[in-house]
Amino acid sequence: MTRAFKVILTSFPHEFNDKLLDVKFQIQNSSNTESSVNVQLNVLEDIDDISLTYALGIEGNQANNYTVLLNRKVHFCKFLMQRTLDNTLRTIYEDILKRGTFIKMCPLKKGSYTLREYRIDEELLPQYVPEANFYVDMKLEKANGDMILKGRLHGKIDKSKGFNNLKMFSMG
Repeated sequence: MTRAFKVILTSFPHEFNDKLLDVKFQIQNSSNTESSVNVQLNVLEDIDDISLTYALGIEGNQANNYTVLLNRKVHFCKFLMQRTLDNTLRTIYEDILKRGTFIKMCPLKKGSYTLREYRIDEELLPQYVPEANFYVDMKLEKANGDMILKGRLHGKIDKSKGFNNLKMFSMG
């Protein structure tokens, strides 16, 4: 079944602790509005005991007025060992692991990790999700509170694809 919407990514302002890693992040939007993400993560030293805080916000009726739908903090290393700790994160993370050599265990070892041409799978999103701008906040921290990486991924859910398909289907 093909979903009646697509996810368009627009930007990912971020910062990272340059003593711990180097990050290159690229969003690619093709002419037919397919969005994909490339990430190159170079870890400069082993990192253990990592926590992840993430949140999802959807824009309401007024511009820049977001409603937070989800806000969670998980012990990332425990999550990697037992992915059933957070079903929402598990579903997305297992999809991410299909597209590169991304983080699979802790401690996070010195080295290079990649995510190539990752597209957010619309099948992972509920059908009732509204056509709206959204953001996903992400923050990785060490146990002592030192920031590893934080950023805000901005995007838009576009349902025009579905409406066009519906019109073509109805016309026969």
